[in-house]
Amino acid sequence: MSDFAVMGSPISHSHSPILHNAGFRHLGVEAEYVAVEKSSLGLKEALAYSGLSLTMPLKLDAFGIAQSHDEESRLTGVSNTLVNSSGQLAAMNTDVFGVSKALELTHCESVIIIGTGATAKSAALAVRDKKVSFLGRNTEKLNDIENWARGLNIEPGSTKSVDIVIDTTPGDVPFDYPDYRLVLDVAYGSNRNFGNPKLISGLEMLLHQAVLQNYAFSSMKISTDINMAELTEVMREALVSRVGEWSNA
Repeated sequence: MSDFAVMGSPISHSHSPILHNAGFRHLGVEAEYVAVEKSSLGLKEALAYSGLSLTMPLKLDAFGIAQSHDEESRLTGVSNTLVNSSGQLAAMNTDVFGVSKALELTHCESVIIIGTGATAKSAALAVRDKKVSFLGRNTEKLNDIENWARGLNIEPGSTKSVDIVIDTTPGDVPFDYPDYRLVLDVAYGSNRNFGNPKLISGLEMLLHQAVLQNYAFSSMKISTDINMAELTEVMREALVSRVGEWSNA
């Protein structure tokens, strides 16, 4: 069995290896984490690893092959994490945690989510206690995600003016935002919000979802308690060493 990997396509740009290997070193976990280019994922391939992080387009595959699911995966129907426990795959969706942590100091009441895909569902679940609305170009997909939201007692509302925009679309997709106070751009490598003083970098979401993944991965290997605050700072420093400091509104 191999150790750990992030899979997806494209994957060469991924910051996950430096994040997770820093976490493992800090916790004294003897493990290696690598990036693997994959556009589809089957059960046999997944079981070759102790744990996997999944990016697009593999989040649906991950959900489908897992034998058990955390609540976030179950409610969204997508998973970005697989943990191999004695040949049984447990699926997690740590993107929900990542969005929650990225926004925890914003004190917002209303959110508009740009996009209708897997990350949009994770974002909606993370802010389900707010006034939530959706915006997308594909009417059918927009209707689908709004109906999904209503099933979770999230009633889509107005898109005219909001506290926070969460843009979950690919970085090369420009979008006209409604009036807003802050924007969380999940596509952290995009230039569409470069220099925007209202920006919350998607690197915050990336960091925190990876911390929860590393906690799950490392818990399989060690029996000592894990200090999440210390782990977060270690992994933050590793990310800063790769991309430099980032500022948030």
